[in-house]
Amino acid sequence: MLAGGGLLVGFNLLEKQNRKIKGDSSATILNAFILIGANSVTLMAKNPEIGQGVKTSLPMILAEELDFPWEKIKVEFAKLDPKYGPQFAGGSMSVTTNFDQLRLAGAFARQILIQSAAKFWKVDPKECITKEGFVLHQNKKLFYCDIPVQTEGIELQKDIKLKEVSSFSIIGKPTPQLDSDKIVAGEALFGIDREFPEMVYATVIKPDIFLSKVISFEAEKAKALPGVIDVLKITGMGNPTSLLDGVAIIAKDTWTAFKAQKLVEVKWEKPANFIKDMDDLYAELRAGTQTKGTIIRNDGDVDQEFHSRKVVHEATYMVPFIAHSPLEPMNFIANVQENSIQLIGPTQTPQSARILASQITGIAERKISLEFTRIGGSFGRRLLNDYVAEAVYLSQKIKKPVKLVWSRESDFKGSYFRPAGCYQLKAALDNDQNITAFQMKACTVSRGVFKKSRQAAHFREVFADQQPAGMVPNLKIEYKPLRSNVPVGALRTPGVNATTFAYQSFLDELAHRAKMDPIDFQLQVIGSANRDIPYDHHGGPTYNTQKLRKVIQLLREKVDWDKKLSANRHMGFAAQMVFGTYVAMAVEVTLLDGKIKVERIDTTIDCGLVINPLGAEAQIQGSILDALSAALYEEITLDNGKLVEQNFHSYQKLRIRNAPEIKVHFVRSTDHPQGLGEPAYPLLFPALCNAVFQASGIRVRELPLKNKVSLT
Repeated sequence: MLAGGGLLVGFNLLEKQNRKIKGDSSATILNAFILIGANSVTLMAKNPEIGQGVKTSLPMILAEELDFPWEKIKVEFAKLDPKYGPQFAGGSMSVTTNFDQLRLAGAFARQILIQSAAKFWKVDPKECITKEGFVLHQNKKLFYCDIPVQTEGIELQKDIKLKEVSSFSIIGKPTPQLDSDKIVAGEALFGIDREFPEMVYATVIKPDIFLSKVISFEAEKAKALPGVIDVLKITGMGNPTSLLDGVAIIAKDTWTAFKAQKLVEVKWEKPANFIKDMDDLYAELRAGTQTKGTIIRNDGDVDQEFHSRKVVHEATYMVPFIAHSPLEPMNFIANVQENSIQLIGPTQTPQSARILASQITGIAERKISLEFTRIGGSFGRRLLNDYVAEAVYLSQKIKKPVKLVWSRESDFKGSYFRPAGCYQLKAALDNDQNITAFQMKACTVSRGVFKKSRQAAHFREVFADQQPAGMVPNLKIEYKPLRSNVPVGALRTPGVNATTFAYQSFLDELAHRAKMDPIDFQLQVIGSANRDIPYDHHGGPTYNTQKLRKVIQLLREKVDWDKKLSANRHMGFAAQMVFGTYVAMAVEVTLLDGKIKVERIDTTIDCGLVINPLGAEAQIQGSILDALSAALYEEITLDNGKLVEQNFHSYQKLRIRNAPEIKVHFVRSTDHPQGLGEPAYPLLFPALCNAVFQASGIRVRELPLKNKVSLT
């Protein structure tokens, strides 16, 4: 067996152990990712699938270097196993971090097949080639599945030559997502569909005021309901992102558990100093930008520049809490035995789930198996495994397999929201309309402070080197965290989704103040020189100004930016490098009878080599629609500390009838591939609000738009 699948992650691709599959004497594991069977080739998809397409794109990389026809490939989810290397989904990192590893795995497997066929034929392996699943030598050929694979006496090259991009036949070809037909048909693929022998069902009652603790509960009425097995208290752990207090209902099925939770009366102990309403919170956030915080970056002397320049412009931007609100609510299956645990369900971070299960039970991690399923939406919510912890806790408590499913109300009350924040911006312009000084003071409900992290409070809240840092001579960034009982977590481009709204909207304000076209103004800020600007964050260590200019110029061309639009049509613009991918976006809106309607969105993308154009386009379109929903409608509000929005009747989402036309334009590139699930998301907020300003003259500095303008 070639154990592993990549020298880059410390696995030994040259370990010479041929291994057969139990129950199939003809099946051979060539490495951790590739199984050659009697009539087929099976590739393992190593990372969780959230709908971002990694069950398709990652095996495409393997199949390309293996040189096996895609239509004859089978793909299965891998279970959690160290031999695959890191297995997680988040930060748009699946393709970019696995590209080299999977190419090597495919190429080494192809080399073994060539060497094995050559040994069988007793010919020089250098005279053999592969083509579409066959090893060829002159007039002889062997299908991969027919090759007597062996590793004894085979010399493998350590520096194997990978395919040239120009010879790719799978990568770069539009490929339908695997399982699409099954998803449409409603076949059981997701965690919520899974069953386990002799399992019981559970749901958990969450408090109306976040971080409240259970004092007592009355459950006689619930226990009298047919099918209810038990009602018990969950005692939380110290970390608010691991396991929280709650009351669990155990029943014969999920619907009985849901009915029973309405019959349980719980007395809660409220946390000290909880946030009562959004006015109080916003007042605290604004006050935070007016007090001294931690200086994150300080180039030059902004105070001197502000004092000496005639044109100084200021603005304050606000973002609310928003929920992930995935279609599939939190769910998981746990079967805790005396010395082992079986876990099944949807998680973005399976390794962290296993660690948490070990902490709760004391069972060693090596004795905990985890099978992750397709995820019906997540957007960062399932980076945390609090719901996994509940399933483990309950299974250990009642000594039975437990399938935990949250109700929609619990899914909202148990969410970890996008942090609310305030961003106070200030800039000075010289006579040539150049930015000579730029300052941001930010105050947000810090994720780091909430989860008691050892990292700095500003980590992934504000960023020292986000554009226009490195482009202006005097720049200062200051941050003040706010401690709150409202749970906060990572939501699609964490932190960047809010700071980009503030930065790119403010740059549009400066362009208007300078009486310049917004694209011309940004190109002037970026500069004409070809520079690699230091970027010490996800997507770094640098980013290139020419790549950024290129996506902007391509967008200008694609939307006919310089062509005058009809009287009631207006366009807004934004551009930035996000997580290593360069994005420019234009949003076109109409203003009719005083109401704004989003008509069309164009975006240009440089993400390096595109693995699957069909999946790539879908990721961009999906992220834009997700952001549009948040920009137009979404917010979490409080009434005397209680969550107001607890289901979709009160938490408004974008409807199909309001979805605009979306055009995606990729820059042709052979550079190392970058992520696509998130980079377009943050650009929508400023591009849309800048379009609204062009249409109505209203500067939207506080989201969502429904509170500021009339929408169709």
